[in-house]
Amino acid sequence: MPLDPSFSSSAGLAPDTSSEPSPCGGCHRLDRRQFLASASVLSLGVLVSGCGDGIVSAPEQVLDAVPAPFRLDPATVPELAQIGGRSVVVSGTSAPVLVERVGSAQFRALSLVCPHRGTIVEVASSGLRCPNHEAVFANDGTWLGGQPTAGLTPLDVRRNSDGSLMVGGTLTPPVLGLDRSTVVFLTTLTGNAPAAQTVAINNDGGGILSGLAVTLIYGPGQRTGWLSLALSQASAPATLSLSAQRGTLPVGTYTATVSITGAGVSNGAQTLTVSLLVQDPTTPAALQLSTSSLAFTAPIGGIPAAQVVQCINSGGGSLAGLAATIAYSAGGTGWLTATLNQTTAPAALTVRPTVGTLAAGSYSATITISGTGVAARTITVSLTVTAAGLLVTLAAWPALANVGGVAGSVGNVNGGPVAVTRLSATSFAAFSMRCPHAGTTINVVNGTSFRCPNHGALFNSAGVWQSSPQRAENLVALTVTYTPGATTLSVT
Repeated sequence: MPLDPSFSSSAGLAPDTSSEPSPCGGCHRLDRRQFLASASVLSLGVLVSGCGDGIVSAPEQVLDAVPAPFRLDPATVPELAQIGGRSVVVSGTSAPVLVERVGSAQFRALSLVCPHRGTIVEVASSGLRCPNHEAVFANDGTWLGGQPTAGLTPLDVRRNSDGSLMVGGTLTPPVLGLDRSTVVFLTTLTGNAPAAQTVAINNDGGGILSGLAVTLIYGPGQRTGWLSLALSQASAPATLSLSAQRGTLPVGTYTATVSITGAGVSNGAQTLTVSLLVQDPTTPAALQLSTSSLAFTAPIGGIPAAQVVQCINSGGGSLAGLAATIAYSAGGTGWLTATLNQTTAPAALTVRPTVGTLAAGSYSATITISGTGVAARTITVSLTVTAAGLLVTLAAWPALANVGGVAGSVGNVNGGPVAVTRLSATSFAAFSMRCPHAGTTINVVNGTSFRCPNHGALFNSAGVWQSSPQRAENLVALTVTYTPGATTLSVT
């Protein structure tokens, strides 16, 4: 990113001309009034220092270090055209954000609000520096020296389907997502090898999903060696290519499980069920499904992603007249759709629940797939509707495995970051991570307490103020809904 020895005109920044004295003898001052007076709705540019030392006046109003998510098209930002490129972005009246391209389709973002006093941090090729009390940060936001404080606040970056980014909000862990959970290959004793298939691997959460790896396990007691895997790259988005060879396999159904893992994902390893069906073309048609059960989870009013079931003729001849019907169990009706893309096999059945106004609880239904001259097959469907609010998966936050453990920035409620602490084996508490004194985002200390990087206020795991030079109120408590033994809790 090109540097300018003065505030870049392309960034719309100018030196402070106010009469307020500066302890460092005329160095530039960058505060909210000056920055926002010149920033457009989406301005791009470079922040550089006006002088190399001294203490400047603190900003007259500290900007929120975690801006609301905003859309950014990296194709319109020349600095982001190549890996390693960086650019400062401002959306509306929010604080400036440093966006960096760290991979072919991966980006990270940092708030440029210094955690110490809220001054806007300056960007240089060698790193980041706060002009107020000389805190120095690495390019990834890690505090390196100078005024003791926390690292710069990392922000969420999510890719949209059109290649644009949603930048802002509290950084959340990566979520490993697959575009389908089953793959079925179909061939005959006399047929050619089935066509190769691909599965898209995406990061459905925040941060960067790297360290992708796949493991292949064949079904117990089954023939092996018929499936080949190829992963396009070790970071998401990636493509997993699968190919099957019958070789000398006799008529039958062969199964394998592919486990996909990634570094730091909040939802753990994801599995892909793979089947190879070898048909005898002289036998009658038979209906076979890629799975016999589906499970969905969503908050009240949410829209869970659809799942697809493959409907296959595992016998000979042709299979037509496919149809799907739904029967609901007690508790709720009308919340499920099941749509076949065609009435002849092979066909894809898309199953999609609609939570709508369903109350929190568990719901179930059965889908029956029928076809001409074949035995019908059924799919059991379960839907778990969780309470409204932020849904937190406990396994994603190791600190919550122990009583007294604290997990910070587990998500946002009311526009601000949230911390959760485990009070007992069956109960949790949640708090806003805004310091009651001046609104600075607090940090988790050693997984057991909280500290504000501004004036050092210390709070225990129950959110109670312990000590600081200036008296602070206790952290603002939020409402936690948790069923003992459940794998998730909700915060409102």
